[in-house]
Amino acid sequence: MKMEGYFMPRQARNKEKNQPHHIISRGIDEVKLCATDEDKEFYVNLINASSNVYRIEILSYCIMDTHVHILIHPRKGDISKFMHAINNSYAKYYNRVHKRRGHLFAERFKNIVVKGFTQLLRNSTYIHNNPKDLLYKGYKSVEDYPYSSIKDYTEPGNGKGIAKPNYIFNLMGGTWIQAENHYKKLLEIQSQGREEFQERLSDEFKKTHYITDKKMVLRDIASEDVVRVVTEIMHVNNVGILHVKNYKKYSRYKAMMAICLKVYSDLTLSEMTHIFRNHTSANIGRYARQGFIEFEKNPGLFSRIELALSS
Repeated sequence: MKMEGYFMPRQARNKEKNQPHHIISRGIDEVKLCATDEDKEFYVNLINASSNVYRIEILSYCIMDTHVHILIHPRKGDISKFMHAINNSYAKYYNRVHKRRGHLFAERFKNIVVKGFTQLLRNSTYIHNNPKDLLYKGYKSVEDYPYSSIKDYTEPGNGKGIAKPNYIFNLMGGTWIQAENHYKKLLEIQSQGREEFQERLSDEFKKTHYITDKKMVLRDIASEDVVRVVTEIMHVNNVGILHVKNYKKYSRYKAMMAICLKVYSDLTLSEMTHIFRNHTSANIGRYARQGFIEFEKNPGLFSRIELALSS
């Protein structure tokens, strides 16, 4: 018997690349997603590393025991690749450290496209107020909670510097100090659950056009140009090395090639097989993960590659 409508296709993710996204990841019911302070710190570091690799701008974040909030601007990047790099690495770390097996995340991450100035501020202040329910643990205020980006907004220079308040502060208008003070007021309003948010917003802020202070990220570089530049900068004489399997001497070269094709040409692993030829997409995936680690160790090498690709 055919059951019409019983099996519903999974809804396609909205990957709008020119607007902010509020991303939420939750752990399964049986375990705490971030059980210890070390877990939270590890997750924060992964956010930083993945944002650097995929050139995605972090606006706000908060790491809680059971879930994570991240507010980002993709800057034309792929949020799925960004989050897969974080959650895949974190799950492996968590299972190893806590001596467990199986899935850690309850479902694929959720993302909400943030439309409009008011919603942007609501989301950011909501994220930073998330730890208010943890104050019983000894934190004096939400600003005292070390696993969010709140101090990047309320005490610029004293936070971790991973989240960038420029995007939101520039939208507020006025000077940086004025924007910082206005943001603190909205944090207080949001924490008390008042319904006057919109009214206060209209009174407090002058909406201005935001022009990013960062270069447009390279996303659509031809794959042959990426292959040429990486080969030249890594001083490899023969690009045919990419086709040879199990050649450990050139594993770093292949790792850099895989991650650069992923970031700058936006190629999938299967699309890279015609470049690596004798390698499966699984092999290339392993190289890409190695390249991700290489980026953390040697960001200067990526800067040289990016400069060459943009010239």
